[in-house]
Amino acid sequence: MPSDTMTTLTPKQQQIFEFIRNYIEENGYPPAIRDIGNAFEIVSPNGVMCHLRALQKKGFIHRDEKSQTNNRGGRARAITIPGVSAGGFSLPLLGKVAAGTAIEAMEQNDRLELKDLFGADNLYALQVRGTSMIESQIADGDYVVIKRQEHADNGEKVVAMIDQAMTLKKFYNKHGQIRLEPCNCTMDPIIVDPSQNTVSVLGVLVGVIRRC
Repeated sequence: MPSDTMTTLTPKQQQIFEFIRNYIEENGYPPAIRDIGNAFEIVSPNGVMCHLRALQKKGFIHRDEKSQTNNRGGRARAITIPGVSAGGFSLPLLGKVAAGTAIEAMEQNDRLELKDLFGADNLYALQVRGTSMIESQIADGDYVVIKRQEHADNGEKVVAMIDQAMTLKKFYNKHGQIRLEPCNCTMDPIIVDPSQNTVSVLGVLVGVIRRC
């Protein structure tokens, strides 16, 4: 596999992470251990804790070291996700700024809701490792916003799972063969025969977030 292939969350870990994020956004507080167990039919609390420890180790969630009693009587470690709170994540939108000829400053009092910006609810983010998409202005360290879906059109940029590894590439499915094409002229495409390897689409790229 290319050196920029991202090994990150398993499909189950991704589902649990999305459940926690949506729960926090909708309720303003994190789910209890039993809420997660009930949602995913995990009988043992230890089974839930294994997933939470993996999410924490990979940097997707933070967990308070002090046990807290929630308002339903259960005890669970407080779970937080950076940038996520009740109602999602938004920033003050103060107006427009010129990138060419200067424009008159117009005061604005609004907020930019990231979920609305990308036009979908079923979103998640991944941090890019490597330079295979550099010619599409996606650099090492950028965050890509992905819309979760299992199908893609030829030419779309997708997150694909090949066996147990994920990668961000342009997707092509022709003549029963999957081609995952980098946007970097120095790199070769990944050719996958579905009869020999397990390959699936985990989502389609809808945005890029970069910290300057």
